[in-house]
Amino acid sequence: MCRYAAKTYKSHYVCFKCRKSFKQPDSADILRRIEKEKIYHEPDGKSIRKIGYVFTKAETKELQKIVSEIENRTIKCPECASVMADLGKDFKAPKKTAVKEWKIIESLFKTGKCFHSCGCDGIGYIPKNPKDYETYLNDILKTYQEYLAACQKTPMEECPKKMEEIKYWSGNIQKIKTEIINNSFEIM
Repeated sequence: MCRYAAKTYKSHYVCFKCRKSFKQPDSADILRRIEKEKIYHEPDGKSIRKIGYVFTKAETKELQKIVSEIENRTIKCPECASVMADLGKDFKAPKKTAVKEWKIIESLFKTGKCFHSCGCDGIGYIPKNPKDYETYLNDILKTYQEYLAACQKTPMEECPKKMEEIKYWSGNIQKIKTEIINNSFEIM
């Protein structure tokens, strides 16, 4: 069973500038708290939760606004007021003095790696030093290039969203190449 299904966990938000991690409630958890206090129509207008105050169909727009504000909120660092990155419930912050590890984590975040999982399998391999990170990026680049090549070979009849997939894999390849160039393993 998924660890996060049984209990509410907070997500880790990170300030790369201060090299600090702070926990914040997930937007789904905030919405669950609102659900416990109110009855409302779902944003699509289908079902009603029966608990307390009623959101009428006319007030559904109010609910949609609340949901949007919660889901699109920005979390700022309490120390420097920079916007923090949501790295997920499975993130474990290195020590503040571990500058190389923080740079690797920031670079991973830029390439799209986050620490979100259901709690069953964990987050996978995270490199700890610059040499391992360089190898990791090159392996990921090779894998993404293989996915792009396979996608390009697929006929349009079999994959109606082929152009979107090509754009997706090309974008990921570019992110990895940018990180390889930017790091050029100056973090050593």
